[in-house]
Amino acid sequence: MPSSLFFIRLIANRPNFAMSMTADEQATMRAHGEFLQGQLAAGTLVVAGPVLEPAGVFGMAVFEAESMDEVRRILERDPAKAIGRHEIAPMGPSSVRPARPAGS
Repeated sequence: MPSSLFFIRLIANRPNFAMSMTADEQATMRAHGEFLQGQLAAGTLVVAGPVLEPAGVFGMAVFEAESMDEVRRILERDPAKAIGRHEIAPMGPSSVRPARPAGS
């Protein structure tokens, strides 16, 4: 079965989270970043980062996986689930460019 792309939105438990993180929450976000780097190395993460929406910052990611259940299993290991919730949506046919070579 071919892999599919899934869009994930991480919504923090409070609207001003990005500007008001406690020391513990900052540590959680560092662990979240390490988790994402591991998924990038494993080939399941396509892209991730904060979206600087004026109405409120949120995290986004695109994962490549066999199913939504697989994505849910991956996200169960994400430390960021302690500070918010993940919304997962399957993506339709997509155009993705290859990564640029380093230094270009």
